[in-house]
Amino acid sequence: MDNLETRFFNPGMTTAQILALGEPLIEMVRLADQIDGRPAYRQNVGGDTLNALVAAARQGGATGYLSAVGSDPFGEDILALCDQEGIDRSNILVRPEDPTGVNFIHPHPAGRQFFYARRGSAASHYSVSDLPQDAIANARILHVSAVSLAISPEMRRAVLQAAKLAKDSETLVSFDLNLRLNLWSLDTARQTIEAFLPLADIVLPSDDEANTLLGTCDPKAQIAHFQRHGARFVLLKRGHQGAVLATSADQFEIRAPHADAVDATGAGDSFAGAFLAYLLETGNETEAARRAAIVAAGTVSGYGAIEAIPDRTTVLKTAG
Repeated sequence: MDNLETRFFNPGMTTAQILALGEPLIEMVRLADQIDGRPAYRQNVGGDTLNALVAAARQGGATGYLSAVGSDPFGEDILALCDQEGIDRSNILVRPEDPTGVNFIHPHPAGRQFFYARRGSAASHYSVSDLPQDAIANARILHVSAVSLAISPEMRRAVLQAAKLAKDSETLVSFDLNLRLNLWSLDTARQTIEAFLPLADIVLPSDDEANTLLGTCDPKAQIAHFQRHGARFVLLKRGHQGAVLATSADQFEIRAPHADAVDATGAGDSFAGAFLAYLLETGNETEAARRAAIVAAGTVSGYGAIEAIPDRTTVLKTAG
């Protein structure tokens, strides 16, 4: 793709090439077994944009996060996770007066059930004035999601402004649909997403979410809708059926590797992050999507959004 490798990938860089803007969360994953007849939960760190960054970082990408956490043990866990994964967290704000958001997850091999306790969270108060303009201008990709837009009106304005700053700086904008109707109404989601799509260079919808948003289950119609807004790449994620990669010139079927699925949480996020990392490295969108599918298959093989995400060595060995 038009000299993407030389324009957007420099393996010697230490500054973040892939930035994400959104909300990190503490995940409470419900376990299959109860304790004394009561539900039991395992604590993890997650959040869709952070999941994507972890996937990108494990593939060797230089990553950084734009967000806010509370000055509480949960916030400390998120910052520690960023340090552990090599994600630059210098632009994560710590707000003593606000809590860190929590997400309760009931895992399923195919479905996704999320229950949020995030109202008034530190990230929900993230605003335009918090944006690090130089970091956005110097990045190669800015990754956001519909969840980022849904968190609060303040964060929504920040995401829109960040995308505009990215476009002005020739930083690619990546948008994962991640439609969560327990965060906003379908009408509000449609209006907001339609307004945002002209800013997106890379769009990553799942087929079920695209069906809900657009009212059609026809993959060609779904892809065409996002392309009409100007997306350079559309990756329609189809679970165990793999994905469809669409460019302005062609479409490619991306096979889903075999997976012993136990929990679908974070699979689409890890696909997105891995795709971005390998796109920057190889300049080849088809190869990047093929490797991203391997990452997603590994993610569903374990519980929680992050723990099972495979690293670069595993992916390249599987890819052959």
